Amino acid sequence: MLDTLMQRWQAMALRERRLVLAAALVVIAAIVYLLLIEPAWQGRERLQRELPALRSQLARIDQLADEARQLGTAQAGADTPQAVRARLEQSIDGAGLRPALAQLQQTGNLFDVRFRGVQHAAWLAWIDVAVRDTRLRIVDVSVTREASPGMVTARASLELPRREGR
Repeated sequence: MLDTLMQRWQAMALRERRLVLAAALVVIAAIVYLLLIEPAWQGRERLQRELPALRSQLARIDQLADEARQLGTAQAGADTPQAVRARLEQSIDGAGLRPALAQLQQTGNLFDVRFRGVQHAAWLAWIDVAVRDTRLRIVDVSVTREASPGMVTARASLELPRREGR
C-alpha cells in the first residue's frame, strides 16, 4: 500500500504535490485546533466564568469552618443537663414565651417542653435558636392548631447529644 502511494506521489506534477501538501497541512492544523487548542480555550473561558462563584463558595466554607471551630471549642463541661435546662429557661424568657409555657420537664438527658396558646412563628423561631444554642437534638415534636389564627399547642422532646467518650 505504501509502495502504491509512493508511486502515485512521484507520478504527480510539482504543482499537484504542493496542493496535496497544503491540503494535508490544513487538515493537520484543523485536527490540532479541534483536539488541543479549542478545548483548552473553552475550558479556560469556563473557568474564568466560574471563578467568582467558586471564590464566594470558598469564603462561605471558610466562614462555616470558623463557626465549626468555635462550636468545637465551646466549654464541654457546661453541657450538664442542669446547665442546659437553665439555658433553655433563659431562651424561653428571652423569646417572651414564658406565659405560654405549660411544662418544662427533665428526665436525665431528655427535656419535654410544652407550650399552650403560643404563636406558631414565635415558637418556631425559639426552637431554632434553642436547638442551635444548646446543641440539643430534637427527638419528637407535636404541634396542634388552636382555634385562634396562628396559635398552636406545641410539644417538643429534646435530647442532649451523647459524647463520644461515653
